[in-house]
Amino acid sequence: MTLLLSISLLSGCGKETKTTLAQGVDEKTIKVGTIGPTSGPIAIVGVPMLHGMQAYFNMVNDAGGINGRKIELIAKDDQFKPDLALQKAEELVEKDKVFAIVGQLGTPGCLGTLDYIKEKGIPAVYQGTGVSAFAKAKGNYFPVQPNYTFEGGLLVKYAIDNLKANSLAVIYGNDDAGKEELQGIKEQLKKMGKEDVLKAEVPFNTQDLDFSAHVQKASAVNPDVTIVVGYQKAVPGILLEAKKQGFKTQFMTSYINADLTMLTLAKDAADGVIVTAWVPDITDPNNQAAKKFIETYKKYFPNETPNAFAAAGWVAAEVFVEGLKRAGNDLSWEGYIKAMETFKDWNDGIAKGITYTKDRRNGVEKMYFMKAVWDEKLPRFEKISDFVGLE
Repeated sequence: MTLLLSISLLSGCGKETKTTLAQGVDEKTIKVGTIGPTSGPIAIVGVPMLHGMQAYFNMVNDAGGINGRKIELIAKDDQFKPDLALQKAEELVEKDKVFAIVGQLGTPGCLGTLDYIKEKGIPAVYQGTGVSAFAKAKGNYFPVQPNYTFEGGLLVKYAIDNLKANSLAVIYGNDDAGKEELQGIKEQLKKMGKEDVLKAEVPFNTQDLDFSAHVQKASAVNPDVTIVVGYQKAVPGILLEAKKQGFKTQFMTSYINADLTMLTLAKDAADGVIVTAWVPDITDPNNQAAKKFIETYKKYFPNETPNAFAAAGWVAAEVFVEGLKRAGNDLSWEGYIKAMETFKDWNDGIAKGITYTKDRRNGVEKMYFMKAVWDEKLPRFEKISDFVGLE
């Protein structure tokens, strides 16, 4: 149930009109909640993402807010634990009385709060995960990131069509994200009539630190391409182990790792790894939206280097704010959701091509590919394809 408050406003014609406000909104403020790991091993993702959101909201507030309302961001640390994420969600909704949950990060926490947030009906914009459950949830959920099933299909399509791979191995995290990516890979192989190309499926636990056995299993089938699906600590560990064992293959990985963190941790072991990406290159001098992000981020966090995770937080905030602009003064939850459903191939922010309708919640549906280049002085990613989809 939405906590509503009706207030009277004067229109430009001098007529009194009524607007309905949900909890967390008054004439001066819009309270927004976010949940993510800002301590523990995944904090290397959670902290910059949080700061990306804060930078965008600070910029909006410094410019006067949205219709005179400043955005107040309340952040909760869930340490990448689903039970803690649920506790924090309940705090935000029932104690802090926020208007929306924006930029929640992490597959375990996002899934752990799905039923609760769905039941409450509070707008949930941008989940920092590619699990497709949120696209299927529809209603008050507005995913932005490409989902892992789609990405798995795109990875394997590129491997076969562009890299001419005749054999594949998949090393994947034995969690919801990894299993869904593997599902997408298998579904696409079936569509292409190439099911026999997949020679090895090697799961690892998200707590694993030793990947010697996993690399041995993958290398045993001598694959042309090996797709690695996992979080920032696991993938560099697998790449370093592959180098140690002399495992020669073309590695590919998820957009989760489309950040210099992978190169910083794995160094030359990451050289040549092909990575998907959905946020346009933030270092491109011709990308005005990215330029604005970098300048603003450095203004509010001068001692940090803006990265892809910070850009993801910025995207979460700018998509949410675009919904506020479209909703105008109808800031009931129902009014905001209706406003979000007017997105049609939206390209005004960093993220491109977002469409929302009552039945469509896929977020970004096109990605491009980059290749990691290890250079001690200038580690980087080089773009090797245009934006492509599965169709």
